[in-house]
Amino acid sequence: MVRAPLRTSDLTHYCESCSTLVEQLAQHCAECGATLPAEGWTSIHASPYPYLGRILDSRYIIDRFLGSGASGHVYRARSVRVSRLFAIKVVDTRRYGDSEEVQQDMLRSFEREVDALSRISNPHVVNVYEFIHLSDTILGMVMDYLDGQTLEEHLRQDEPLSIRDAVEITRQIADGLHEAHQQGIVHRDIKPENIMIAALPATGLFARVLDFGVAHVAGTGQSTYGFRGTPLYASPEQCTESQHPDHRSDIYSLGCVLFHMLTGQAPFPFANALRVMEAHVEAPRPSALTTAPGRRIPPSLDNLLQHMLARDPDERPGDFWKVYQDLSAFLDGIPLPHFGDTLPADAETVVEQSLEEPTHLTGPTPGDFVSLAERTSNELAHERSLLTEADALPRWTERSDVDMEQLISVGLPFATAPMPSITAAAIDRGALGVVLADHLMRIHLLGISGQGFSQSFSVPRLVVALELDLAHAHLYAADLHGDITRYNPSGGSAQTVARLSGSVLAMELHPSGSHLLAATERGELIKIDLRTGRTHTLWSFSLPISALHQDTRDDRLVAGLWDGTVACLRPQTRELVWQVPVARDAVASVGVTDDHRYFATDARGELYVGHVESGKSIASHTIGQELRAVRARPADGLIGVTLCGDDAQIWRIQL
Repeated sequence: MVRAPLRTSDLTHYCESCSTLVEQLAQHCAECGATLPAEGWTSIHASPYPYLGRILDSRYIIDRFLGSGASGHVYRARSVRVSRLFAIKVVDTRRYGDSEEVQQDMLRSFEREVDALSRISNPHVVNVYEFIHLSDTILGMVMDYLDGQTLEEHLRQDEPLSIRDAVEITRQIADGLHEAHQQGIVHRDIKPENIMIAALPATGLFARVLDFGVAHVAGTGQSTYGFRGTPLYASPEQCTESQHPDHRSDIYSLGCVLFHMLTGQAPFPFANALRVMEAHVEAPRPSALTTAPGRRIPPSLDNLLQHMLARDPDERPGDFWKVYQDLSAFLDGIPLPHFGDTLPADAETVVEQSLEEPTHLTGPTPGDFVSLAERTSNELAHERSLLTEADALPRWTERSDVDMEQLISVGLPFATAPMPSITAAAIDRGALGVVLADHLMRIHLLGISGQGFSQSFSVPRLVVALELDLAHAHLYAADLHGDITRYNPSGGSAQTVARLSGSVLAMELHPSGSHLLAATERGELIKIDLRTGRTHTLWSFSLPISALHQDTRDDRLVAGLWDGTVACLRPQTRELVWQVPVARDAVASVGVTDDHRYFATDARGELYVGHVESGKSIASHTIGQELRAVRARPADGLIGVTLCGDDAQIWRIQL
């Protein structure tokens, strides 16, 4: 196998604000305009992006890190020979297994994917040109570089898309995917993040579908890389193992994206990944017309959307050409030729129920972007749901198979029935207090030593992550838009310490109080210097990081991901020690005990324990109800908080 030569460019420093190469003595970053830091620009050798500054195959200079996709890291590259920019996705096949057989399978899958994608000439699908071997196990895919914003970024803006723009974007993506399907390629991960949009002067919005990294290529006998997609936009057949997803799976997923653009939320924005997947399989399909009555969505468009969201693939449009024709007819103001006139039977029931029993919304208003952090808050869309929620457990020790003792029960200053609307929770390192945030934009501090106490204050935005540091009299709250604010525990003062791109799902304060680690829905682990306000990306995962713990005894960091895996890092040496599948659902909390075991919890009420050195699992325990926050106590097991009725119950857990 011939490897592409790797050389280093003359630029040896980069801007941490935008991850772009910069001249060492430049006063400003040419890409983002950032000013030269007092200590100078950061060396590329200290960056977490190994290919930044490299020249690949003597033809491409890697000058910027763009982000992480489903199957690898994406860089911007400048051609050495022509004045043109490209995007290069770097895939390390070792992430899918250590055996040579697995790696060879991945290499062949990658080659088939590039070959199939290179045959697509549709303007609404990103162009793929070639792949290059960077080593025996690392490959690069050379694609068009698209300068614009993703649909996800567009949905974050305050102004929602117009109905016409939403339909036009969907129509263009349907056009691109129709040609991909004709080439035997099923994308399997259609979501706002994988749709790039740009505003062209003459034609308006122009959309292109990206990242076929989890695609299935017909005739290969396998799915590329083995991932299943993103739960919020996954088809029912992707959420089960009983059916094999075909091209109609993409039709369902694009229907979910259209629903999001029209209403401001995904069809099933439930508390966690498991509930989302169950809803795709079991819940009646929602109506965009009744979900967002203020948008005045035409019934014909809602009818088409209902067919795209059918649970049974046979009830969906047979191909994207019919979807394209109906959307084109809608834009032309003429009757939809295929699916605009008849409402599916189960959708009629949903509409009737919605009209008879209007929903009282507690989440975002139509048009607001529903972030991952907000979706995992255990309350969003609860009152929108047509599923029956299980009653809260009156006591959970009856179902627990570990030694547990209730230490204290603190009355909450708000009602939790029928389901606690808690968007974030944390316990301080000394296990002296618990802090909770609710969907009414209030923060509640609960003392858990002695007889306990509670105090509350309001905040301007929905809080989606918390960190409590009673030793330094600080409380950190991350809101829906990525702003992190420091309060004193009584809420008397507030100071913004960082503004990040994307919602923060977890935070961890260093015991010295010098810096804060923030984990984002984009899979980024960001270090925030609380003295200077500077931020630095330590690591990037392809999935959202939902839980975080820093073990300062040996500079070890444990992270829980949204797919139930747990990873161990050493940030100082940029080393991924291990990453293993642990939980059956998104990881809610992680930590390390004094005897060098790690623990993880999920929303199912399961507690998992493993060896921190190797990641190998030791045991799993059924708790019976979700722990909202967990901490390890010195030589005394764990301490966790759950909600029962209108009380916060604090438990000692002995493993």
